[in-house]
Amino acid sequence: MNLQRKLKLGLLALAIVIVASAVPANAQQLYRATFTLPFEAQWGSTVIEPGQYTITVEEALGQKLIRVHGSQELVMFAGPSSSEPFGDNGKLVFVNVNGLYTLKAFNAAAIGQAFIFPVHKVRGERAQVTTVGLGTN
Repeated sequence: MNLQRKLKLGLLALAIVIVASAVPANAQQLYRATFTLPFEAQWGSTVIEPGQYTITVEEALGQKLIRVHGSQELVMFAGPSSSEPFGDNGKLVFVNVNGLYTLKAFNAAAIGQAFIFPVHKVRGERAQVTTVGLGTN
């Protein structure tokens, strides 16, 4: 009887693992673009090097997920977003905070979404805004 109970618990744990691993596979890609980052930049808590990158927006279980593929791979859950006018090209908006460019916004014009990210800067300083254009695939 005890062996049967352990077997049931083991099968239940295996089923949970299989279902959990299948969730990312069901993500629907909403947007894909490529861009060249000409400077070192901070994305959330990660600093990425200059280079060629691909950015995608995926939706899974009602959450938007932003992936950046290049020399490093970043994954960010997108918070509340605003609607933007539809267009062909998207853009990344960076602000210069103490000499390091930091991601402030990502506008995915083709899907009409703009994602805003928190920027922490020293009080009283002005941030210089820099934009990087995206090419859609």
